[in-house]
Amino acid sequence: MMSKLLFFNSRLFDQFHLYWESKRNHRLVGGILVAVFLLSVAVSLLHYFGLLPKILSDWISINKYFAIETAFSLLLLVEVIGLIFALARSVSTSLLKQFEIFSLILLRSSFKHFGNLNTDLPWQEILNPLAAMLSDAFGALIIFVFILLISQILKHAPITSDPVDQTRFILFKKNCALLLFFIFFVSGFYDLYLYFQHDVIFDFFTNFYTILIYNDIFLVLLSLRYSYSFLVVFRNSAFAVATLIIRMALTSPPFFNAFLGIIASIFALATVYFYNKYVIFSLLEKNKSV
Repeated sequence: MMSKLLFFNSRLFDQFHLYWESKRNHRLVGGILVAVFLLSVAVSLLHYFGLLPKILSDWISINKYFAIETAFSLLLLVEVIGLIFALARSVSTSLLKQFEIFSLILLRSSFKHFGNLNTDLPWQEILNPLAAMLSDAFGALIIFVFILLISQILKHAPITSDPVDQTRFILFKKNCALLLFFIFFVSGFYDLYLYFQHDVIFDFFTNFYTILIYNDIFLVLLSLRYSYSFLVVFRNSAFAVATLIIRMALTSPPFFNAFLGIIASIFALATVYFYNKYVIFSLLEKNKSV
Protein backbone atom coordinates (compact mmCIF):
# COMPACT_ATOMS: atom_id res chain seq x y z
CA MET A 1 0.00 0.00 0.00
CA MET A 2 2.82 2.39 0.95
CA SER A 3 4.69 1.67 -2.29
CA LYS A 4 1.58 2.31 -4.38
CA LEU A 5 1.05 5.66 -2.68
CA LEU A 6 4.69 6.63 -3.26
CA PHE A 7 4.46 5.73 -6.95
CA PHE A 8 1.12 7.54 -7.39
CA ASN A 9 2.43 10.72 -5.77
CA SER A 10 5.63 10.46 -7.79
CA ARG A 11 3.70 10.27 -11.08
CA LEU A 12 1.58 13.22 -9.97
CA PHE A 13 4.73 15.19 -9.21
CA ASP A 14 6.20 14.28 -12.61
CA GLN A 15 3.07 15.58 -14.34
CA PHE A 16 3.31 18.88 -12.45
CA HIS A 17 7.01 19.12 -13.29
CA LEU A 18 6.42 18.37 -16.98
CA TYR A 19 3.79 21.11 -17.20
CA TRP A 20 5.86 23.62 -15.23
CA GLU A 21 8.90 23.19 -17.49
CA SER A 22 6.83 23.40 -20.69
CA LYS A 23 7.31 26.33 -23.06
CA ARG A 24 3.60 27.07 -22.87
CA ASN A 25 3.71 27.49 -19.11
CA HIS A 26 6.85 29.67 -19.29
CA ARG A 27 5.02 32.02 -21.65
CA LEU A 28 1.94 32.00 -19.41
CA VAL A 29 3.94 32.81 -16.26
CA GLY A 30 5.89 35.52 -18.08
CA GLY A 31 2.65 37.03 -19.38
CA ILE A 32 1.10 37.02 -15.90
CA LEU A 33 4.16 38.75 -14.40
CA VAL A 34 4.08 41.45 -17.07
CA ALA A 35 0.31 41.94 -16.66
CA VAL A 36 0.57 42.19 -12.87
CA PHE A 37 3.42 44.69 -13.15
CA LEU A 38 1.49 46.93 -15.59
CA LEU A 39 -1.66 46.67 -13.46
CA SER A 40 0.36 47.61 -10.36
CA VAL A 41 1.82 50.62 -12.21
CA ALA A 42 -1.72 51.71 -13.13
CA VAL A 43 -2.90 51.31 -9.52
CA SER A 44 0.10 53.33 -8.28
CA LEU A 45 -0.66 56.15 -10.74
CA LEU A 46 -4.34 56.22 -9.75
CA HIS A 47 -3.32 56.35 -6.09
CA TYR A 48 -0.82 59.15 -6.79
CA PHE A 49 -3.46 61.30 -8.48
CA GLY A 50 -6.08 60.46 -5.84
CA LEU A 51 -8.29 58.56 -8.29
CA LEU A 52 -8.10 55.15 -6.63
CA PRO A 53 -11.41 54.02 -5.07
CA LYS A 54 -11.33 54.13 -1.28
CA ILE A 55 -12.18 50.45 -0.95
CA LEU A 56 -8.96 49.59 -2.83
CA SER A 57 -6.79 52.13 -1.04
CA ASP A 58 -7.99 50.68 2.30
CA TRP A 59 -7.06 47.16 1.24
CA ILE A 60 -3.71 47.84 -0.43
CA SER A 61 -0.67 49.51 1.11
CA ILE A 62 0.74 51.55 -1.77
CA ASN A 63 4.00 53.44 -2.11
CA LYS A 64 5.73 54.79 -5.21
CA TYR A 65 7.53 51.47 -5.75
CA PHE A 66 4.45 49.32 -5.19
CA ALA A 67 4.63 47.90 -8.75
CA ILE A 68 8.29 46.84 -8.38
CA GLU A 69 7.70 45.20 -4.98
CA THR A 70 4.64 43.34 -6.29
CA ALA A 71 6.46 42.09 -9.40
CA PHE A 72 9.48 40.97 -7.37
CA SER A 73 7.27 39.17 -4.83
CA LEU A 74 5.53 37.22 -7.59
CA LEU A 75 8.88 36.45 -9.22
CA LEU A 76 10.11 35.08 -5.88
CA LEU A 77 7.04 32.85 -5.61
CA VAL A 78 7.80 31.48 -9.08
CA GLU A 79 11.38 30.81 -7.98
CA VAL A 80 10.16 28.98 -4.87
CA ILE A 81 8.13 26.64 -7.09
CA GLY A 82 11.32 26.03 -9.09
CA LEU A 83 13.11 25.28 -5.82
CA ILE A 84 10.52 22.64 -4.91
CA PHE A 85 11.11 20.89 -8.24
CA ALA A 86 14.88 21.15 -7.70
CA LEU A 87 14.55 19.29 -4.38
CA ALA A 88 13.57 16.15 -6.26
CA ARG A 89 16.64 16.36 -8.52
CA SER A 90 19.44 16.76 -5.99
CA VAL A 91 20.24 18.36 -2.65
CA SER A 92 23.03 20.44 -4.16
CA THR A 93 20.81 21.80 -6.94
CA SER A 94 18.17 22.82 -4.43
CA LEU A 95 20.81 24.61 -2.34
CA LEU A 96 21.86 26.68 -5.36
CA LYS A 97 18.19 27.55 -5.91
CA GLN A 98 17.94 28.70 -2.28
CA PHE A 99 20.85 31.09 -2.81
CA GLU A 100 19.24 32.37 -6.01
CA ILE A 101 16.01 33.12 -4.14
CA PHE A 102 17.86 34.82 -1.28
CA SER A 103 19.81 37.02 -3.70
CA LEU A 104 16.50 38.11 -5.28
CA ILE A 105 15.09 38.81 -1.80
CA LEU A 106 18.07 41.10 -1.16
CA LEU A 107 17.46 42.90 -4.46
CA ARG A 108 13.79 43.35 -3.55
CA SER A 109 14.85 44.68 -0.17
CA SER A 110 17.19 47.20 -1.84
CA PHE A 111 14.22 48.52 -3.85
CA LYS A 112 12.26 48.86 -0.60
CA HIS A 113 15.06 50.89 0.98
CA PHE A 114 15.19 53.05 -2.14
CA GLY A 115 11.47 53.68 -1.76
CA ASN A 116 12.08 54.95 1.77
CA LEU A 117 14.61 57.51 0.58
CA ASN A 118 13.38 61.07 0.84
CA THR A 119 15.72 63.24 -1.21
CA ASP A 120 14.15 66.36 0.31
CA LEU A 121 15.70 65.54 3.70
CA PRO A 122 19.24 66.59 4.68
CA TRP A 123 21.98 64.28 3.42
CA GLN A 124 22.82 63.07 6.92
CA GLU A 125 19.26 61.73 7.41
CA ILE A 126 19.23 59.58 4.29
CA LEU A 127 22.61 57.94 4.88
CA ASN A 128 21.17 54.96 6.78
CA PRO A 129 18.55 53.89 4.18
CA LEU A 130 21.06 54.57 1.39
CA ALA A 131 23.71 52.42 3.08
CA ALA A 132 21.14 49.66 3.67
CA MET A 133 20.11 49.79 0.01
CA LEU A 134 23.72 49.50 -1.18
CA SER A 135 24.44 46.73 1.33
CA ASP A 136 21.55 44.61 0.05
CA ALA A 137 22.39 45.31 -3.60
CA PHE A 138 26.10 44.47 -3.32
CA GLY A 139 25.32 41.53 -1.02
CA ALA A 140 23.06 40.11 -3.74
CA LEU A 141 25.81 40.67 -6.33
CA ILE A 142 28.46 38.86 -4.25
CA ILE A 143 26.10 35.93 -3.60
CA PHE A 144 25.38 35.83 -7.35
CA VAL A 145 29.14 35.45 -7.99
CA PHE A 146 29.33 32.60 -5.46
CA ILE A 147 26.36 30.90 -7.15
CA LEU A 148 28.31 30.93 -10.42
CA LEU A 149 31.44 29.56 -8.69
CA ILE A 150 29.52 26.77 -6.95
CA SER A 151 27.69 25.78 -10.15
CA GLN A 152 31.05 25.56 -11.95
CA ILE A 153 32.53 22.99 -9.56
CA LEU A 154 29.33 21.17 -8.57
CA LYS A 155 29.30 17.47 -9.43
CA HIS A 156 26.22 15.25 -9.20
CA ALA A 157 26.53 11.62 -8.20
CA PRO A 158 23.91 9.03 -7.18
CA ILE A 159 23.71 8.36 -3.46
CA THR A 160 24.04 4.61 -4.04
CA SER A 161 25.19 2.30 -6.84
CA ASP A 162 22.09 0.13 -6.40
CA PRO A 163 19.53 1.33 -9.01
CA VAL A 164 16.58 0.03 -6.96
CA ASP A 165 17.63 1.94 -3.84
CA GLN A 166 18.40 5.03 -5.92
CA THR A 167 14.93 4.92 -7.48
CA ARG A 168 13.28 4.50 -4.10
CA PHE A 169 15.25 7.42 -2.64
CA ILE A 170 14.12 9.62 -5.56
CA LEU A 171 10.53 8.53 -4.93
CA PHE A 172 10.78 9.71 -1.34
CA LYS A 173 12.27 13.04 -2.46
CA LYS A 174 9.42 13.57 -4.93
CA ASN A 175 6.87 12.84 -2.21
CA CYS A 176 8.58 15.34 0.09
CA ALA A 177 8.48 17.91 -2.71
CA LEU A 178 4.77 17.25 -3.25
CA LEU A 179 4.15 17.85 0.45
CA LEU A 180 6.10 21.12 0.19
CA PHE A 181 3.80 22.10 -2.69
CA PHE A 182 0.80 21.65 -0.41
CA ILE A 183 2.45 23.68 2.37
CA PHE A 184 3.44 26.36 -0.17
CA PHE A 185 -0.10 26.91 -1.44
CA VAL A 186 -1.77 26.71 1.99
CA SER A 187 0.74 29.20 3.47
CA GLY A 188 0.39 31.52 0.49
CA PHE A 189 -3.42 31.63 0.61
CA TYR A 190 -3.42 32.04 4.39
CA ASP A 191 -0.92 34.90 4.13
CA LEU A 192 -3.13 36.54 1.48
CA TYR A 193 -6.19 36.10 3.70
CA LEU A 194 -4.43 37.81 6.63
CA TYR A 195 -3.33 40.65 4.34
CA PHE A 196 -6.86 41.43 3.17
CA GLN A 197 -8.16 41.10 6.73
CA HIS A 198 -5.63 43.77 7.80
CA ASP A 199 -4.24 41.24 10.25
CA VAL A 200 -0.58 40.72 11.11
CA ILE A 201 0.84 38.65 8.24
CA PHE A 202 3.71 36.24 8.73
CA ASP A 203 6.86 36.35 6.64
CA PHE A 204 6.17 33.73 3.97
CA PHE A 205 9.78 33.24 2.86
CA THR A 206 11.13 33.06 6.41
CA ASN A 207 8.62 30.36 7.32
CA PHE A 208 9.28 28.46 4.10
CA TYR A 209 13.04 28.42 4.73
CA THR A 210 12.35 27.08 8.23
CA ILE A 211 10.42 24.20 6.65
CA LEU A 212 13.31 23.64 4.22
CA ILE A 213 15.70 23.15 7.15
CA TYR A 214 13.53 20.32 8.49
CA ASN A 215 13.20 18.89 4.98
CA ASP A 216 17.00 18.92 4.51
CA ILE A 217 17.59 17.13 7.82
CA PHE A 218 14.93 14.56 6.95
CA LEU A 219 16.64 13.82 3.62
CA VAL A 220 20.01 13.48 5.34
CA LEU A 221 18.55 10.89 7.73
CA LEU A 222 16.61 9.19 4.94
CA SER A 223 19.76 8.81 2.85
CA LEU A 224 21.27 6.67 5.62
CA ARG A 225 18.78 3.93 4.73
CA TYR A 226 20.41 3.49 1.34
CA SER A 227 24.04 4.41 1.82
CA TYR A 228 26.15 5.34 4.81
CA SER A 229 29.00 7.49 3.60
CA PHE A 230 30.49 10.04 5.95
CA LEU A 231 31.33 12.28 2.99
CA VAL A 232 27.75 12.39 1.73
CA VAL A 233 26.28 12.75 5.22
CA PHE A 234 28.63 15.61 6.07
CA ARG A 235 28.08 17.38 2.74
CA ASN A 236 24.27 17.21 2.97
CA SER A 237 24.32 18.20 6.66
CA ALA A 238 26.56 21.15 5.78
CA PHE A 239 24.06 22.17 3.11
CA ALA A 240 21.35 22.12 5.78
CA VAL A 241 23.52 24.44 7.90
CA ALA A 242 23.84 26.79 4.91
CA THR A 243 20.03 26.86 4.70
CA LEU A 244 19.92 27.61 8.43
CA ILE A 245 22.26 30.60 7.97
CA ILE A 246 20.09 31.90 5.12
CA ARG A 247 17.05 31.51 7.38
CA MET A 248 18.81 33.63 10.03
CA ALA A 249 19.71 36.21 7.38
CA LEU A 250 16.06 36.59 6.40
CA THR A 251 15.17 37.94 9.85
CA SER A 252 18.37 39.94 10.37
CA PRO A 253 18.54 43.74 10.13
CA PRO A 254 20.23 45.50 7.21
CA PHE A 255 23.96 44.84 6.77
CA PHE A 256 23.76 41.64 8.85
CA ASN A 257 21.39 39.99 6.36
CA ALA A 258 23.80 40.49 3.44
CA PHE A 259 26.77 39.50 5.61
CA LEU A 260 25.12 36.24 6.72
CA GLY A 261 24.11 35.46 3.14
CA ILE A 262 27.71 35.87 1.99
CA ILE A 263 28.96 33.72 4.89
CA ALA A 264 26.45 30.99 3.91
CA SER A 265 27.62 31.08 0.28
CA ILE A 266 31.30 30.88 1.31
CA PHE A 267 30.47 27.95 3.59
CA ALA A 268 28.62 26.16 0.77
CA LEU A 269 31.44 26.84 -1.74
CA ALA A 270 34.08 25.49 0.66
CA THR A 271 31.97 22.38 1.36
CA VAL A 272 31.50 21.61 -2.35
CA TYR A 273 35.15 22.36 -3.20
CA PHE A 274 36.73 20.16 -0.53
CA TYR A 275 34.12 17.42 -1.02
CA ASN A 276 35.01 17.25 -4.71
CA LYS A 277 38.74 17.32 -3.93
CA TYR A 278 38.47 14.41 -1.51
CA VAL A 279 36.23 12.36 -3.81
CA ILE A 280 38.67 12.81 -6.72
CA PHE A 281 41.61 11.98 -4.42
CA SER A 282 39.84 8.82 -3.21
CA LEU A 283 39.16 7.70 -6.78
CA LEU A 284 42.81 8.24 -7.74
CA GLU A 285 43.99 6.24 -4.74
CA LYS A 286 41.55 3.45 -5.58
CA ASN A 287 42.82 3.33 -9.18
CA LYS A 288 46.41 3.16 -7.94
CA SER A 289 45.62 0.22 -5.69
CA VAL A 290 43.98 -1.59 -8.61
